[in-house]
Amino acid sequence: MRSDNSPEGQRTFVDVARRAQLVDCAISAIAEVGLTRASLAEIGKRAGLSKAAILYHFAGRDELIGEVVMTVLRRGAEYMAARMPAEPTPPEELRSYIESNVEYVAAHRDDVKVLVAIAVGFTDGDGKSKLDADASVYDASLAPLRDILGRGQAEGHFGEFDTRTTAMTIRAAIDAIGPQLTAVPELDLAAYARELVALFERATAR
Repeated sequence: MRSDNSPEGQRTFVDVARRAQLVDCAISAIAEVGLTRASLAEIGKRAGLSKAAILYHFAGRDELIGEVVMTVLRRGAEYMAARMPAEPTPPEELRSYIESNVEYVAAHRDDVKVLVAIAVGFTDGDGKSKLDADASVYDASLAPLRDILGRGQAEGHFGEFDTRTTAMTIRAAIDAIGPQLTAVPELDLAAYARELVALFERATAR
């Protein structure tokens, strides 16, 4: 039986380390050769493992790609959490949210490039995304922003607006950076962050 079928707590340290290595090799492969060419053979070559060895840890390429997405999203969340102010007001939280997101993109360009490639190209034969992208997923991704915006309104820092629409707009402005980096690799992300902060400070002001 493959170790990936065992509960997380029953995996050995070596199993966990090997899965993490394969995820990193998958990220490297997708970033360098693209999603389509990042086969299990290509990933295995980078890890020094056979395709059969990869299938010991993952049920298949789709499961590995799914783990790549979860890993990159977790890294981003951890990066942002470490940069949130200790006792923030909602305006400070919003500024930190935007700045830390853009800083993460600047420091982890391969991760962002891979997420974009998967979002666009990880589809089935009918062109439907294989990612779990139903309404609940979108709601979960917007929840932190909506919480900041809602508390800011309740405390009198922000004006009246629909928190979901505003959160979607902020998220879309940040997510647009990834595709831009492919076309404009020299994009000044520090300036981009400053402009986004100023833009949404005006948009949310009383």
